[in-house]
Amino acid sequence: MTPTPARLQAKAAEHDLGDCVTRYRRRPGLTGTFFAFAPLAGGILIGTLGGDPVKALGVVLFLWPPLFLAWCYSTRKRLDGGIYVFTGGFAEVHGRKIPHAITWAEVRAVRYKSVEHWLNFIPVAYVAKCTIELRDGGVIELDGSYRKLERLAEDLHRRSGA
Repeated sequence: MTPTPARLQAKAAEHDLGDCVTRYRRRPGLTGTFFAFAPLAGGILIGTLGGDPVKALGVVLFLWPPLFLAWCYSTRKRLDGGIYVFTGGFAEVHGRKIPHAITWAEVRAVRYKSVEHWLNFIPVAYVAKCTIELRDGGVIELDGSYRKLERLAEDLHRRSGA
């Protein structure tokens, strides 16, 4: 049994989802990580190659900390969330918010799609997406930010019986 936060336990009990079987986590974003550390690298380059340590100190002391703290906050929210799979359904969690708590009876179809983009026989990008269609016409899309997205899609498809 996977440990679940108290809010999620209350929401699961409200929707009669049962016990939590497993959790699929998200990974930190690549773009946000790059922009969080780019000013630090730029400050180091300005200080060493540019020969102006005052500018480098200004970048490192005044520009980098707010960007880094914002990245820490957003990454923490992202890593605290994920998909919790229960015996009676699943829940999508973003930080402290629970946008979806779905029972297996509400799921119509689960589809997984991945596409590789090639440029001159060199793979340059890989995009994966899991689409969950609900009986009421709603659609939930999970992107490649989830670790083991293909296994998550297979697990949801198998458990939902869709």
